[in-house]
This record gives sequence, C-alpha cells and structure tokens, in this order.
Amino acid sequence: MFEKCKNCGTRLITGKRDQTGIFCSTACQNFYHCPGFCQWCDAATTPKSAGSTFTMNGVGTTMYGSKSPCPKCGSIIKRKWLVVFFIPLIPIGTYRFKWVTRGRYISRKLKPAGDPSSAPNWVGQPSSTPLDQPESVRYR
Repeated sequence: MFEKCKNCGTRLITGKRDQTGIFCSTACQNFYHCPGFCQWCDAATTPKSAGSTFTMNGVGTTMYGSKSPCPKCGSIIKRKWLVVFFIPLIPIGTYRFKWVTRGRYISRKLKPAGDPSSAPNWVGQPSSTPLDQPESVRYR
C-alpha cells in the first residue's frame, strides 16, 4: 500500500505506475527513464549550471519560461531572472532545464546564438561533425 517512488523514494498511496514501478510525479518518472540530458542537449549547452534560486518576500532569482521541449530527454529551455515582487526585471541567463524530483532540478547554460556548434542541422538537432552522423546521411 505505501510503496516508494522509484526515483525519489517518497512514500505513496497512489501514483503514476508503469512497467518499471510507481512514481510520485511525471517529473520523477521522466528522470528515472532518462537521467541527465541527451547527447543533443549536451552539445547545445555548456556545463555551467544555473545554480539555485531563492526568493524572499518576492525579491531574488527564479526560473521562468518553458519552450523547446526535447523529445528525447524531456528537458525544456528556461530563463533565470532577477525578480522584485515576483516581477522579472533582469535576465541572468538561459538554460536547458530538467526536473529531477518535485523540488530539485538540473540545468546547463545554452551556448550563445552565434555559436556554430549550437546551430540546428538537418533534423533540427545541434550540428555535429560529419563522422558523428549516420553513414546513410554522410554519403547522400
């Protein structure tokens, strides 16, 4: 009856169940099946993390936005903001963001838009060297 979430260990009465077990949330289920970022998201980002966010009385930093979900790893793009009264004033950076559990996340800073290694290639993923592409694509 009180099973543990396969990802975070939270005790559950009900939850999201699949063939691998029971999960407390979709975030836990997604992270359990694909921990970390896929190779395409790794290639389009730098190892720099957004760090933590903290807001007291509406002043601090927070993450806003949700665009470009990755179909492979489920990460999304969010922007870190300096906020006053929860109103975003100054953008601090743009990050590829993925929930680990309900209160924890991992992130990687996006490469600048002009960086050729972050430009999309023929399948809409970050470009790679010709040797990284499948043989059927290299010799068309």
